[in-house]
Amino acid sequence: MGAHYCAICRQTTFKGKGHIFGKHHQSRLRVVLLKFLEKVKEARRTLKKPQVEKFDCTQHKQKFWCYCCDLEVERNVTDGNMTVLYGGLLEHMATQEHKKNTHKFWWENKADQKYRDKFIIAEEETDRFKTEVANALESFVENEDEFIKQQADHIRTQEKHRQDVLQSLLEVCFPGMQWLYPSVWRTLFVCQDKEFHVRSENITIIQLNA
Repeated sequence: MGAHYCAICRQTTFKGKGHIFGKHHQSRLRVVLLKFLEKVKEARRTLKKPQVEKFDCTQHKQKFWCYCCDLEVERNVTDGNMTVLYGGLLEHMATQEHKKNTHKFWWENKADQKYRDKFIIAEEETDRFKTEVANALESFVENEDEFIKQQADHIRTQEKHRQDVLQSLLEVCFPGMQWLYPSVWRTLFVCQDKEFHVRSENITIIQLNA
């Protein structure tokens, strides 16, 4: 018999395809499928309630290995701003190519048939997931807009408070200044007022671009 490389056992055997019936191969296959199944279960939990998060390059760029397709795939789906958790895994498992490869993998490795369909996402599940993702993204954007507005209001309040405190201090510490040096006094508060308006305009721009 010729040499045969087994990707599951990660070794070359000279038993040919008879290797797949051996105890070592079947034991290793069960371990691989159980670990893979845990990832699939986590992903399936988001089918009815997708999870959308702000993009984090340290957490949302993970990949997973699909044994059925012998391929590395993105686990999540992101546009660089928002991330749909497990979107990549679910999207991959819904493709016709993955379905075909899964059937082939099960046949070649003589895996337990009762687990096969757990690794395939049906078309109706995919359609429902897309609808739920659209709703989740809309909700996420609304929450982000509300957060930005709250931050903008907080900045305005801080600026107003700082200006009021500065004016009170000047009036208390230098009560004669506005009469002795009216031009300096006016210049000081005109600058303060311009700074406040510039920051306010920047806040407005942030809100419009959000």
